[in-house]
Amino acid sequence: MFEARFANATLLKRILDAIKELVTDVNLLCTEEGIELQAMDAAHVALVNFTILADACTLYACTEPITLGINVVNFAKIVKCSEATDSVLLTHTKNGDTLGITFESANGSRKAEYGMKLMDIDSEHLEIPETTYACSVTLPSSEFSRLMKDMANFGNTVTLHVKDDVFIVETIGDMGLATVTVKQDKVSKQPTEIECSKETKMMFPLNYLVTFTKAQNISEQVSLYLSENIPIHVSYDMGDKGSIGYHLAPKLDE
Repeated sequence: MFEARFANATLLKRILDAIKELVTDVNLLCTEEGIELQAMDAAHVALVNFTILADACTLYACTEPITLGINVVNFAKIVKCSEATDSVLLTHTKNGDTLGITFESANGSRKAEYGMKLMDIDSEHLEIPETTYACSVTLPSSEFSRLMKDMANFGNTVTLHVKDDVFIVETIGDMGLATVTVKQDKVSKQPTEIECSKETKMMFPLNYLVTFTKAQNISEQVSLYLSENIPIHVSYDMGDKGSIGYHLAPKLDE
């Protein structure tokens, strides 16, 4: 049996909003530690993974590992039916073909119950290899979002360049050239920290990076991990609640 109760729907809404443009039909792996997802986008360019730890819930029980095949858009539509202060209860019984979703108001005066049909999804769990990255950049999520959206106004690809304690973001398009240089800043309330053992410079498709920024409401800070010729890792850490991350393959020089 699986049961997870959230104090409100905010976390679920934010996670679903952060992945629904990348993946459609996915498997949720539920274990005693929490809920995990790992899936590739349809073009097999980006991988998304998240973990919701048991501590993110006011009640969590999973007697044995189970896999729940869901349609992300349908799940998001149901979760959006909740009120801001409603608690959310997810339930599933062994061999059941639906995921129970219950919203209950704070004073108990209103309860809405849904049964979402589960899917049989054939997907492989990809092992993400442990990687020692040459560079890491941690900056405010809002700043990363603004950077990517500003770059998208100029071009379709962006060059991310890390050297010493400087992070350079550059794109070229029909309008011209746009370059933003971000320096390390450890004294601000939301610091920017840059570590670089080897200068790294790679290009990425901007439409994906802009989509990744939809996770900005999940965490105040975002970390970028880069090494030449391997996918960038974009990570939003939720502390004891879990994390959401993306891996994106670099573009070859044109």
